[in-house]
Amino acid sequence: MRRGRSFEHGYTIVFRGGDSMKYSLLALIIILPYLMSIYVHESLITYFKSLIIYGVMFLSVLITLRVIVFANSYRGFGTTLSLFSTALAAIVDLLITLAIHKFIVGFGALSFVLPLSAMIMVLRGLEHNGKSMKKYILYPLYTLPGILIIQLISYFLIGTVNPVKYAALDSIFYVFSFLFIYYVIFKFEVSYGGTDILKLFSSYLYTALFEYSEPFERELSKRSVVKDAKVHLFMVRNDEGIYAVTIPELHAGPIAKVGGGYLISDTVSELGRYVNSVIYLHGIGSHELDPATRIDVRRVVRAVAMKVKEYLNDQYVNNECIGKIPFQIQSSNFRITHVPLCGKSIVIVSRLVKSSDDIPLRVYDELKRKVKLDWDNIILVDAQNYYSDNNTWDEDDINELVSLLSKIGELEEQRLEIKSCFAHMPKYAFGPIQFEIGDNGLITWGLEINGNKILLVIFDGNNLRRELADAIINEFKNYFDIVEVLTTDNHQYTGIARFTRSRGYKVVGDSISHDLIMRNVRRSVKQCLNGLRQVHVRYYPVIVEGVRLVGDSFNDMVKAAERGVVDWKKHFAVLIILPILTMVILGILLGIL
Repeated sequence: MRRGRSFEHGYTIVFRGGDSMKYSLLALIIILPYLMSIYVHESLITYFKSLIIYGVMFLSVLITLRVIVFANSYRGFGTTLSLFSTALAAIVDLLITLAIHKFIVGFGALSFVLPLSAMIMVLRGLEHNGKSMKKYILYPLYTLPGILIIQLISYFLIGTVNPVKYAALDSIFYVFSFLFIYYVIFKFEVSYGGTDILKLFSSYLYTALFEYSEPFERELSKRSVVKDAKVHLFMVRNDEGIYAVTIPELHAGPIAKVGGGYLISDTVSELGRYVNSVIYLHGIGSHELDPATRIDVRRVVRAVAMKVKEYLNDQYVNNECIGKIPFQIQSSNFRITHVPLCGKSIVIVSRLVKSSDDIPLRVYDELKRKVKLDWDNIILVDAQNYYSDNNTWDEDDINELVSLLSKIGELEEQRLEIKSCFAHMPKYAFGPIQFEIGDNGLITWGLEINGNKILLVIFDGNNLRRELADAIINEFKNYFDIVEVLTTDNHQYTGIARFTRSRGYKVVGDSISHDLIMRNVRRSVKQCLNGLRQVHVRYYPVIVEGVRLVGDSFNDMVKAAERGVVDWKKHFAVLIILPILTMVILGILLGIL
């Protein structure tokens, strides 16, 4: 049941394509040759010639990537990778210049052959057919034309190393490079899942870096599990309007622009045509319940919309509302909030220490096995309201939650009088450019059930800053019997480099001013309470047959990526340190150094 945060931290390494790292690398490329020229007393003209060589080096990497990558746009990724490769070569040239007291420029280009080859292997992975990855052994040859051009230009401009010796060096070095790249292939096949994971990860990168989502949806669809999907739909009506509360047993991922990443925005957009407001809550399930394609999302949304229209055409009113009273209880690690909507109970689960981040299907099944409740009438909702690095589930967590959930079974049913109100704060109220709050903005849902006052503050986002959630609860807890803050787990801005440079997504409160958020919450609560009215509630279970779900494939890719992050020191040694040592030793043996 464990899913750590190392994959999210790995996003940072990939997504730093446009920030300060780019400028630091450029500064290195400009400054290091100047230091080299001063050290060996070369002229300023020679320094400018070296800049030309490094400029050609940068362009050769960029053009190589352009030929290899199946997308028109690089965003910052191609530029940063080219700058990194050039800066690595400049560092090697500097070290050699310091060691032999001779101005060496271009020799270090061989240092980026292996890291660039490994990246090419990953980017070309989506075209792979067959079970073997042996063909990738020859991928270093993709870099050879650029290396030869760099070495020739360095010879004509500076003339430090004879082209014949370069040719001998290249011949031997590329033989060794085949051995080094074989290590990467071996690790993929033995430790990371082989060609299946390679194709999945490769297609994922095209979405994350270039926003080219078709290959990733195609790979997810191939590995999908076909199951019936369920959406809990409550239609709430008062004399001011009609509202739809949706709780899908689906996960709104895996990332933006792919499959379930459209689930919330499409649901809100479609149902918003028929009702005053749409309230979306995050039900059970993690990435195993992601819809694999947007086509599947649209099927689900259409089915829910049909039920909404059915209600609008009927609007049968049942004045009898029987249920269990609302209550809230917490332990050291959990807080649960019970909100009855007549015969159905919405049970909101907040984790107080570990991150509130999904109730995986396996955890849900374990809870059903251990807690004696009328599970047909219990709807679990993940509050997704406290972000931390630890989002794992263990037996102690499950047992603690079991003890809290069992309290619901002790409640007696009674006749319920329900008043309710809704207020919607649009996303633009939080700033013109932000990637924390999705299309549904902020929803405030107030209820009064048999005199118990309940406030639910629902952000359309992917988790929440802990201090912000606590501030909202502390501000309103003196005015309401129950206060809870939730997010929808919206992946509208998740996993795309253009939206964020770290973690893979922004949680609500990362960059938006907390004061601005609190002002909007206060305004929304006031607006909501002004509309508190007696309501009629009707429940619909919406079953959608044959939905393609991601299943274990995305989690398998995440686990493989996490293992790769853990093994980064081995990869660094094999792809950078060993090749540099090899080229230096060969340079000495061939009389170049």
